[in-house]
Amino acid sequence: MHKRMLAFICLFFLVFSTNVHAEKDLDEKEWRNLNHTADKVLQLVKEEKYSEAKQLMDYFSKQFLAIRYDNKNLSMTQLRLITTSYEKAMGAVTSTSASHEERVVSVSEFRLVIDALVSEHHPLWKNTETQVMNYFAKMREAISSEDNNAFQHHFNGFLQRYSMIRPAIMIDLLPHQFQRIDSHVRFVERYRGTIVSDQDKSKHLKIMEEDFAKLYKGFEEDQADPSLWWVIFSVGGTILLSLSYVGYQKFKAEKNKVKMKQK
Repeated sequence: MHKRMLAFICLFFLVFSTNVHAEKDLDEKEWRNLNHTADKVLQLVKEEKYSEAKQLMDYFSKQFLAIRYDNKNLSMTQLRLITTSYEKAMGAVTSTSASHEERVVSVSEFRLVIDALVSEHHPLWKNTETQVMNYFAKMREAISSEDNNAFQHHFNGFLQRYSMIRPAIMIDLLPHQFQRIDSHVRFVERYRGTIVSDQDKSKHLKIMEEDFAKLYKGFEEDQADPSLWWVIFSVGGTILLSLSYVGYQKFKAEKNKVKMKQK
């Protein structure tokens, strides 16, 4: 009887485990299909086939609503980024006044967001490294020659490229890492009018460039989330206090024994 029950339990867990893996594989396949659809939309837009791109965007929406995305552990921020980038791309595709370049940029942003959710090792947004880092070189050159017009021109180009990859890197980075990168951009954007003539502010551009280089290479593992360090110190402190208390109680007990013997 016990052997039969054990065999039944083992069979149940085997079937359950197989079903879970099958559902996970199915979900992964559906996400890859979404990624492929987003890529196809971008290709159609580049070929100026906007009507076909719009139809495929509608199909993407149906695909996305049909899948179970809870297994992806999507946060509310990630869902918002998907929705916002989709609406922006759809607006660009159906617009009657947007230029071809504006359409490509908006749909590229959408494409990079979906890819960031699917790709684990080398997301597509990292392919913009050469373009982005070239802007830094041009901005440094403009500052050296004190050419404010050239700086503003190259910084505008950088901002356009950054706004395109920003949602994707927000998905891939830890919150404190993204905040560091984004704060650099906002600082330079705020003081762009005086950065060429102000040496102290222009030095910040170098720090920003170094952090963008780290962004593309991958932040070091020791740049852990500050909340993680809080947990480490909290747990470590609790253990230390417990050991100290135990040691003190043991010392107190030994001291009482000595007093009893003396009496």
